[in-house]
Amino acid sequence: MSNNPVSLSWVFRPDRADQDQIAEHAGKPIHAVQRHTDDGNRVEVVLVDGVRVQAYRHEVVLG
Repeated sequence: MSNNPVSLSWVFRPDRADQDQIAEHAGKPIHAVQRHTDDGNRVEVVLVDGVRVQAYRHEVVLG
């Protein structure tokens, strides 16, 4: 077992019908994720470039 540090990052991977509106953000690293969901069961995601998008939890994946 190694003692080297491991760095994990999360990325935004949209998977929905309105993908053409958010496709430009696909694959971008995530800075923060809101804890609570809205009425549509989505969370607010802040990407590293400062853009905020509404995402389903399954669209936030290890990258």
